[in-house]
Amino acid sequence: MTPETAEPSAEHVAAARAVLDELGLTESPAPRMRPVSGHSSSVLIPCDGVDGRPFLLKYFIPPTDGRFYPPEIRLADYARREGAFYRFLDSADPGRTLLPAPKTILIDSKDPPRWILLQRIAWAVGPREEVLAMDHVFELLERLRGIPLEMLLGRRHFPLNHWDAVSYIERARLMYDPVLYVIGESRWNRVQEFFQEALRWLESRKPVVVHGDFTEQNILVDEEGRPYLVDFERVGIGNADHDFAWFWIHTSRPQVWKRRLVERYFEDRVGSERIRSEWGIRAALVYLGLRRLRFGYLTQGEEDAQRGPNLALLDAALRGGSDLFPA
Repeated sequence: MTPETAEPSAEHVAAARAVLDELGLTESPAPRMRPVSGHSSSVLIPCDGVDGRPFLLKYFIPPTDGRFYPPEIRLADYARREGAFYRFLDSADPGRTLLPAPKTILIDSKDPPRWILLQRIAWAVGPREEVLAMDHVFELLERLRGIPLEMLLGRRHFPLNHWDAVSYIERARLMYDPVLYVIGESRWNRVQEFFQEALRWLESRKPVVVHGDFTEQNILVDEEGRPYLVDFERVGIGNADHDFAWFWIHTSRPQVWKRRLVERYFEDRVGSERIRSEWGIRAALVYLGLRRLRFGYLTQGEEDAQRGPNLALLDAALRGGSDLFPA
């Protein structure tokens, strides 16, 4: 279990259960896919209404002193973003035909909301590699990119994240001190040169809706084999390749499966379109490598066991080519 998926504290669980009492709901013995969201910013509790209807309470954990978060993070915006995105879906896609996601039951009226009550999806039980197929991944990526941006932009109280080359550069600069200690001046200069070149390839691309934490843990497949996307705390706009890169690196599937995933992603991309997609993936991975190295240094210092693999990821993303992508 990683530091980002730790068990919730007894205090936070008690606070979430108090909300259940407030809403007249009963905690359900139904199995949980996980107790907290992917970055430990919320507690997830399955529950039932008085009529037996199944719900899921998502209780947002207040900021914790002493924890290390990505440097640009405003913790209250996790809850604001998710609440705003579900309100957007309720107005633009109440039937969830545009994007398969749980339906909203209630959202706390406070700012930021303390909790959201959602439809509980009856997910298929079984090994993830049997339940979640590659087709599900590509279907959800396509659905996300199909959301018209103009439907999201300009909405009040919606602090959209930005996932583009300029934002990666800004985030990297905020990590300067701890990251420089780990990677050294030479690598840091290569990072700066890389992002300047990435801008040339990416700045003219049309931005798309980006989930921001597109991983296997945030995809539910129901008993009928239909995929649903959850956890919109990092949703935003920007790099069309960000979500694919995030999924590819975070999945623990065998290398053969991951290679096929990349090959399929590039099947319809040729010429300059393929080159731009490679730059988009590389830019997301350079940012991810830096973020992991920063977190490891701040939490474990010289004892960070993942420093070697994360430096290898950073170097491969900086180089590109056959070091990263299939021929």
